[in-house]
Amino acid sequence: MQESGWYYAVNGQRQGPIGFEQLRHMVAMGQIAAGDLVWHEGMNDWQSVSSIPALLPRPQPVYPQPAPPTQYQSYAPAPMQYHSAVPTGPSSQGMAIAGFVCSLVFPLLGLIFSLVALSGMKKNRNDEGKGLATAGLVISIIFMSLSCLYLIGFASCLTHF
Repeated sequence: MQESGWYYAVNGQRQGPIGFEQLRHMVAMGQIAAGDLVWHEGMNDWQSVSSIPALLPRPQPVYPQPAPPTQYQSYAPAPMQYHSAVPTGPSSQGMAIAGFVCSLVFPLLGLIFSLVALSGMKKNRNDEGKGLATAGLVISIIFMSLSCLYLIGFASCLTHF
C-alpha cells in the first residue's frame, strides 16, 4: 500500500492528502465509515473503505469476562466433576447371586430374587451382576416349566389308572 497521498470523501467532501496509517486510524476511530470513499494516485477510481481490507480494523479476540462474584459466592474454584464410564449407583449384585443360587434349588425364589435384582439394576443404572441375575431368571423359568410339565404328566398318569 502507498504510504502517503491518500484522499478520502466523507459526506461528499473530499479531503487529504494524508498518510495510510492516519487514514487507517481514522477508520478505526469511526471518523471514516466503511461506506466512505478513498483514493490515492495509481487507483483508477474512488473505492469504498470496505473494499480495501488493509484499512479495516483487525478483529480482536474476544475473551469472556467472568461474572462478578455475588455476596454468597465463594472464591474457591468449583470442584471437578468426573464422569465414570461405569455407572456407580447402588449395586444389586448380592440379590443377583441369591437369585442364581436359589434358582438351582428353589426356582420360585430364584425367579423372584432375579427379577428384583434386574429391576434394581435398571433403576440404579448399575449392571454389576446382570449376568448372574439373567442366568438365575432363565434357570428358574426352565426349572419351573419342567416342574409344571412333570406335574401335568404325573397327573395324567394318575388319571389313567
